[in-house]
Amino acid sequence: NIFIRTGTAIIEIDRIRRIARNPKFLSKFFSADELRFLVSHNLSTHLIAENYCAKVAFAKAIGTGTRVVHPRDVTILRDRLDTPFIITTGRAKMLTERENYVYNISVAHCKRFATATLILNKK
Repeated sequence: NIFIRTGTAIIEIDRIRRIARNPKFLSKFFSADELRFLVSHNLSTHLIAENYCAKVAFAKAIGTGTRVVHPRDVTILRDRLDTPFIITTGRAKMLTERENYVYNISVAHCKRFATATLILNKK
């Protein structure tokens, strides 16, 4: 794999707590699979914030921002070990396949902040 670039994001948990009360935000920003995952975790503000940051980090790493790749086209889920992974659809999938991108994502949170860092490699 060839290293391409990184993206990182951080957000205050309180900011997410306020905007996550709006169902329009959730349905606009998160895919159906993500919403099921978040609901299964009682709409944890920390998880919502981590996923939000992961999407922003993704957009920064690929260099398009959210103008080209819609946030719902980037799904962040967790495996059995609670490690986050990305599933792309729509334009994000088209770009990933065309450019042979491979993503490594790391998320974290503390009481006040959530963060995500994405490393973008090319196969």
